Amino acid sequence: MTQSSQRQLRVAELIKLALIDSIRKGKVSDVRLLNNEVTITYVKISADLKIADCYFLPFGHNRLTEKEWLSAFESSKYGLRGLVTSKVALKYSPELRFHYDHGFDNATNIEKLLKDHCEKS
Repeated sequence: MTQSSQRQLRVAELIKLALIDSIRKGKVSDVRLLNNEVTITYVKISADLKIADCYFLPFGHNRLTEKEWLSAFESSKYGLRGLVTSKVALKYSPELRFHYDHGFDNATNIEKLLKDHCEKS
């Protein structure tokens, strides 16, 4: 796995902030993103800055499944791409790919396993 350059990290952070701002201000085409609380947790951008993998995490009392979240982001990705392009000055507008962030779920599972192991010892 190659390490991200400073430029990649900076551009990824700018994309993340632009996405969060656009979602917060309701500038999305899918109503499911308006009626539920969600945040972008991480953005990883390719070395050529043409593909941005965006990880999201719903919070609060959301009523959508992971598949519905992915569908909502998929239907809004072109509008969000345009908004990102207007806020982040790049030669090319990066393709946005959305992924559910399982990091917090994994951390919870590991914590539970460790707790169960300590109780058995």
